[in-house]
Amino acid sequence: MRIKLHAASGILTFVFAIYFSSVPIGAAYGQAEAAEPPASTFQPAMSIGLSSGTHAFFGIDATLRVIKPVNFRISYNRMRMNVEGLSFNASSLGFSGQSLILSSDLDLSTLGLIAELPIGEKRSFRLMGGVMVNLNNYINVNGEFAEGVAVNDYELTPDRIGTINVNYTTGSAVYPYFGLGFGRSLGVRHLSFALEAGAMVRGRPDIRFNSTGLLSDNAQNGPVLSENFKNVRVHPSVGFRLAYKFNLPKDLFGLRPGAEGTSEMVDAPEPVAKERLESETKEQLTDANPAPPKQAVPTASPYLIVKGAAVDAVTNLELRQAYIDLYKVRPNGDKTLERTGPYPTGQFTLGLDPGDTYELNITVPGYKPFKKVLKADPGGAAKTITQHFPLEAEQ
Repeated sequence: MRIKLHAASGILTFVFAIYFSSVPIGAAYGQAEAAEPPASTFQPAMSIGLSSGTHAFFGIDATLRVIKPVNFRISYNRMRMNVEGLSFNASSLGFSGQSLILSSDLDLSTLGLIAELPIGEKRSFRLMGGVMVNLNNYINVNGEFAEGVAVNDYELTPDRIGTINVNYTTGSAVYPYFGLGFGRSLGVRHLSFALEAGAMVRGRPDIRFNSTGLLSDNAQNGPVLSENFKNVRVHPSVGFRLAYKFNLPKDLFGLRPGAEGTSEMVDAPEPVAKERLESETKEQLTDANPAPPKQAVPTASPYLIVKGAAVDAVTNLELRQAYIDLYKVRPNGDKTLERTGPYPTGQFTLGLDPGDTYELNITVPGYKPFKKVLKADPGGAAKTITQHFPLEAEQ
């Protein structure tokens, strides 16, 4: 009996050593309808991430931002490990000079369904909550003595002593998860890096023994140990995530966010049928305040051509994926949307009616919204104007 109890205790020690060493330790743009710029902007986006850590040896996920301010994530986390022929010193079990040969098979893979709430001014911290769906859920350990054991003048062979198998599972298929992220899951730039720590609440442990030989009477220890460890359910986690972000169409699912970040259904007006590219004009582009424009004066060419580009205010480098909203401002202050849509190269060409005033809004992910009032002067020289519009990066 002493041999049985020592062996059972040693195997149990190894089971939980494997478990706690393997589980984690700590785991659409805004469109202004008034003269003032919008309080916030919104850009639908998605990121594909790769993660590794104590929550999973390998993980892949997709994080989606389609409504403000919550992000949604679905992930596959694989934690699979096999150990063969691990030698364990059995002196602590009362067998001086003896070795216990252990082998184990572990699979704690999950499917994650998580919601994220970015917090803080820079949105670099995230509250995370959701569930982990159990795909596989077991730790299996087998043990046998490498050599015989001498008891008084009688030597017990390894076959005579027998083998013992310990299996750990839980009785739940879904685990609640709570965590905190450090770093953006959808970065300002394309690539982002983050640290995520949290914990999932696993189901009640179910520990079972299956042994042979002189150790065959240990099966009744399984229910006893399951009861003793019934409150050991918290599965802490910590991991690192590398992700690549790309923007989604602004009008995804027909939604256009308003100035306060809420989404509303709108019918986007038809864009200008053709690029108003006339080789000669008699107008000139000047900055103007949003005041009633001068009356148009007939000219030889009806349109002023503006070739613009969104650039970084510091580096003066051209930006990508600019979204343009061009409004014509009426003498009474009303606005009419003349053009809207994405420009993947950040470059755009506009045709302005002479004598009219326009409001140009440029939105680029990771940059502050840009707004400028333009006026086509009917008295200027005929030429096509090229102008850079500098945007300041978000802090």
